[in-house]
Amino acid sequence: MKYNLALMFVVLYSFCCFSQQEGIYNEYGSEILNSDSNLVNVLNTVALTQINSIENSVSNQGNDLIIRQIGDYNRVFSQNQSSSSNLKLSQYGNYNEIDLIINAPSIKGSILQNGNNNSVLDNIYYTNQNVEMNVIQNGNNLSLNRIGVNSLTNKLQLVQEGSFKTITIISK
Repeated sequence: MKYNLALMFVVLYSFCCFSQQEGIYNEYGSEILNSDSNLVNVLNTVALTQINSIENSVSNQGNDLIIRQIGDYNRVFSQNQSSSSNLKLSQYGNYNEIDLIINAPSIKGSILQNGNNNSVLDNIYYTNQNVEMNVIQNGNNLSLNRIGVNSLTNKLQLVQEGSFKTITIISK
């Protein structure tokens, strides 16, 4: 584990040291990020690559909770009861919130928030199903609320994009 972290640090540090250029600056490289959709795609690719590398370095034995927050005033509340869990929570932006209250045999999933004022609320009490959910929120003021779970709403794969949108899922 220490070897992997040291290797990641050396690789990332070397990119910073050797990424300087000499000569005439041209603006062609910045054209990739000119449109919002390209920027979102680049951020998603980088974030998912980082999540996957962290996922591969962490053992999947027992209960794992990985939280990555870049920005100001981000908040995670996680009160989970399970025999095994594997959760990856990432917040890139400001004032993002994730509230998880789950009581299930097994919990697995990831939540990625890119933007500001996004929220995910997941309340599941006393289910006998293994709970799984993967969410990506790209934009500002996006909200996802899931209360309960059943065979239709378990194993959700959601991508929420835009601004000022809310998804509410109530299962019995």
